[in-house]
Amino acid sequence: MARVAGAAMRFEPAADGKLPTGDAIARAIRAALAAAEVTPGDIGHVNAHGNSTREDDPIEARAIRETLGDVPVTAPKSYFGNLGQGSGMVELVVSLLAMSKGVVPPTLNYETPDPDCPVNVVTSMQPAEESAFVKLNHNAMGQAAAVVIAAP
Repeated sequence: MARVAGAAMRFEPAADGKLPTGDAIARAIRAALAAAEVTPGDIGHVNAHGNSTREDDPIEARAIRETLGDVPVTAPKSYFGNLGQGSGMVELVVSLLAMSKGVVPPTLNYETPDPDCPVNVVTSMQPAEESAFVKLNHNAMGQAAAVVIAAP
């Protein structure tokens, strides 16, 4: 169905009691794009970690905007919640199935844009413009991973 074109992991140590800034997320995205030998314009959508929290979402959104611009963003956790360590793989399957149909999957229950999250959240099924996407996962400890998935 697809191939892993590039992947990267980065770490940003968080100070005691403080959240990461999103630097590790941004560096992981850049490194995964470089490993895949693609540019931000080659990415059709981002499958965000999307915890849907006031603390986490702005950090991730700023990293996406900084590295990929106005790319469509989807958050599959909106459909089934946080599945813990299984979330990344289940969310990846959502985008793989959508890619096979030539669409970008929407985010459920997203009604009002948050000015602290400057990303293009997909709210209804839309055609995919490109045949590659980025899957993100990260945690509050500062670990981040980005994978570029492309058509075979």
